[in-house]
Amino acid sequence: MTKLLTVDGIEIEFEKQNTDHACNWCVYLRLKKKDKEQTFLMIRANEKPFTRFTYNSGKTITLSEEVVSEIFTNSVNVTDILDKES
Repeated sequence: MTKLLTVDGIEIEFEKQNTDHACNWCVYLRLKKKDKEQTFLMIRANEKPFTRFTYNSGKTITLSEEVVSEIFTNSVNVTDILDKES
């Protein structure tokens, strides 16, 4: 059975691991409720994570470029950080 949670905020992090690690990828799910934050789940995998961005219209669920755009406008932009490292 799936657990249903209601939270104020959610963060999903995809982390590529160094070749010395026991897995290739870690996926972290962090939740925020009121003034508390915690890592709720950490998943280790060797296969690259697969993501899907969909929109539920009430009648159909479709892949959505608008949802991709909306999610990525709320993502951490590391371009400036990467430019400074080089």
